[in-house]
Amino acid sequence: MPADRRTRRATTPADPARDAPGPGAALLCADDALVAAVLRLADVAGCGVLREPVPPGAGARDVPPLLLVGTGTPAQRVADARARGAAEVVLVGCAPVGPEWWRHAAEVDADHAALLPEAEPWLLDRLVDAAGGPRPAGRVVGVVGGSGGGGASVLAAALATACAAAGDVLLLDADPLSGGLDLLVGADQVPGLRWGDLAGVSGRLRPDVLRSTVRLDEGLHLLAGDRRTGTGPSPEALAAVLGAARSAFTTTVVDLPRGRLEHLGPEVLRACCEVLVVAPATTRAAAAACCTVDEVRRLAGAAAPEVRLVLRDVGSGADVEVLADVVGAPLAASLRAERDLEASLERGEGLPAGRRSAVRAFADRWAAAAAPAW
Repeated sequence: MPADRRTRRATTPADPARDAPGPGAALLCADDALVAAVLRLADVAGCGVLREPVPPGAGARDVPPLLLVGTGTPAQRVADARARGAAEVVLVGCAPVGPEWWRHAAEVDADHAALLPEAEPWLLDRLVDAAGGPRPAGRVVGVVGGSGGGGASVLAAALATACAAAGDVLLLDADPLSGGLDLLVGADQVPGLRWGDLAGVSGRLRPDVLRSTVRLDEGLHLLAGDRRTGTGPSPEALAAVLGAARSAFTTTVVDLPRGRLEHLGPEVLRACCEVLVVAPATTRAAAAACCTVDEVRRLAGAAAPEVRLVLRDVGSGADVEVLADVVGAPLAASLRAERDLEASLERGEGLPAGRRSAVRAFADRWAAAAAPAW
């Protein structure tokens, strides 16, 4: 048999209906003028729009990530669409509108309200994004001290800084006893949302709200503790912020509170793809780190993230491999002592930027290794 015939027989013809991307948006609206306006924008954006409800047997790829809703759409229809996989709901309307339009936005729990024609550029951007398919959820990485003085907050800041070279990153301060990550990175005077401003948050939070947190650098934001209240985030607030962060940021690095993990609830740990436990390289610190590692695994249960150990050299001469065996977690790194680190942090200069910094070097390696998987 000729080679070309064998090739033709072995090749499965492409199925355009199967290979084409699903619709990027769904539109529930009975107003013909509004429908025409939205479809015109969708054509410009190259975004397919579904006008009928998703059939019960449809797969996840057939559920549009963006749901556009017109006035009069029953709230139950919107709730059903959310349950099927719609990630974002936008109430659309043509100006002028009355108070009932804004009441309807609350009834359907809309993420955004867009009044045309003023909001046309904004809606066009949303349709362009939806045409590219749903954005994958960002990763969440936890860092926690295995014992006192381990340097977990410093490592969390270093990891966030390293990851920001490849995407938008949120450094999330979940330890109310850390003194505030904004102080550690020299941003205590920088304006932006802090936990005190989000104290009553629960349920769902719009992802773009987190863009108003403290901006440390291009692509790097910080949600810091609030020394005005002296309390950390509630489990409900932290869950809401993490949900929004996974939509808004490529990576979220959480500085977890040692000894208070149970207060946060298991969902926070289950959201993490990895938890790094940081401790000084001493026998006593390793014994304390055992408790932290066990607590992470116990709280997260079957959905426990990978837990690895980072040991900081304090001149004890201990064998780090033996200490890792004692703790019962793989050794991610052993960091040499940095003479100038504490002085740099005390002066409000933030983390050392030089290549000689062991913390920064490990953070760069970690970010580079993690990037291909995300």
